[in-house]
Formats: sequence, structure tokens, C-alpha cells
Amino acid sequence: MNSEVIAGFAGIKTGDFLFLYVKNVGLYGLWRVIGDPFYDDEPLWSDPKQTFPYRIRFEPAVREFGHPIALSDILDLRDKGKIWTFDLGTFTKKSHHPITIDEGKELIRLLLRNNPIYASTKPISNPYLPARTQPLPIRLDCDKKGRLIYEGYLNAWFMQAFATGRLKGLIGDYSDFVNYVPTSFNKVMDVFLTHVTNVDGVDILHKFTCIELKTGTVTEEDLNQIIMYENWLIRKLAQGDSDMVQSILVGFEFGERVLNYRDKRRVIEEKTVRLLKYMVDEGKRQITLVEE
Repeated sequence: MNSEVIAGFAGIKTGDFLFLYVKNVGLYGLWRVIGDPFYDDEPLWSDPKQTFPYRIRFEPAVREFGHPIALSDILDLRDKGKIWTFDLGTFTKKSHHPITIDEGKELIRLLLRNNPIYASTKPISNPYLPARTQPLPIRLDCDKKGRLIYEGYLNAWFMQAFATGRLKGLIGDYSDFVNYVPTSFNKVMDVFLTHVTNVDGVDILHKFTCIELKTGTVTEEDLNQIIMYENWLIRKLAQGDSDMVQSILVGFEFGERVLNYRDKRRVIEEKTVRLLKYMVDEGKRQITLVEE
């Protein structure tokens, strides 16, 4: 679905590192993103059916890495739990996979291991220079009640907001923000964030956030799902520290049982599931979030 592809691109920002996978060969690097993602349907090659209009520009970064990372090495990282935010079953099927900074460091380590001799970067020959570009088409179409029609565009709006830093006052400062993260339950987490603060030159990871997005009414089933993600992150990443995981449900409205659970949990566990109600201004193509 286009909305999910756009949601993936919306989280890309200037300065991000980029790796490229060549089928049956390996993972190459390293490039740096130039500018924001954009829409451009100008054909790049002879097949008019393959326009791939959601695009980014990038340039070589750090140094030349002639020898790629074998897929078997990536599988080893997956087995060790060092690569976990994308499903290797879809690795060659999707156009791109966002990953965390720590995962990127592991891949850069393997590139350096495979390429011990320093070689300067080479400029890209015949670089792509778009004649006209448009912003990513994040559609905020609503029904008569004001509910968004497509959840993928709600995800895209959030990823773009995270990329531009617009939600730090509401969510907190953050380092990684990744969408459609696979879990052990054969379900994908809508958005995952890490929170890192630099103290006297040292980066300290102190919290994780999982976000579940719903365009309509948030139900008890949705609540159970995010609690499942929360417990999974507590075990997998937080070493059992439940206070390290922040859970957020976003929706147009919230069922009575969801509101009651939120209130009871706050009293009993001194911990809560945050509920954020969204409201759409279609004219301004903008979303407002209000704590419920």
C-alpha cells in the first residue's frame, strides 16, 4: 500500500546513513542522505512502469568500502539479537528498512572489518539532479466524523514529525524512531523510539517508547496489544526494568474500558499507558495531539 511506503520514507532525514543491498551479492555502504525525501515521477530509465516516485538523494560518506557484507553475516547478527528491527524474511522484498543507530554501528563494524585498507570516497558519476520535486504526498483524508481513512498516512505523519523534531515536547527527546518493527508475536509495532541523553560527552540510553496507532476508536484489544509489546520490550531490551518502557496509544477516541484501565493502572502500579487523541485540520494538512 502506498501509505506504508510513504510512511517508511517520511522518517528519513538529512544526514542519515544509508546501506544498499545487492541481491545475491551483499550489503554495500556507506552513503549519507542529502536533503529530505520527496516525490518525483520523472522517469529514470526506459521502463515507464517503474517510476519509483518516492525518492531520496545521497552521497558517498566516510570512505570507500569495496567489499560488501554477506547476508550470512547479517543472519549471524540477527541470531545474536544485534539486528532485530526488520524481518529478514522480507529483506529482499521491501524497498527499504529503517534500523536503529546501534544496528547501524554493527553493520559499519563489518564494513570496516571487510575493508581494512583505507580508500577515499569517489564522487557519484552522473548524479541524479531532479528538475522538479514535491513533498511526500501524506494524505490526511477524513470521513464525516473527522477520522482518518488510512492508518498508513497517520504513521507517515508521525514519522515526518519525528524526523523534524516536532514532537519532542510531547514524547520526550529521542534518538531512534523506527516504524513497522516486527515482534515475536507475528505482529508489527507501529512506531518504536529510543531515548538517549548525552551527559558530559557520554550517551546514556534511559527509555524506550512503543506507539500503537488507530484511526478510529481504541478498544480493549488494542490496549492488550500494546501491553504485550511493552512486556516484550521490558524482557528484550530493558533487562526487566518496566519503568524504562513508555507505552502510547493514539486514536480518534477511546473506549470506556481503555480509559478505566488507564486510571486503575495509574493507581495500582504507579505506571500508565498514555492516551493521545488526534484531531485533523484537513485545510492546513496538520494533526493536533491532545493527552486524554
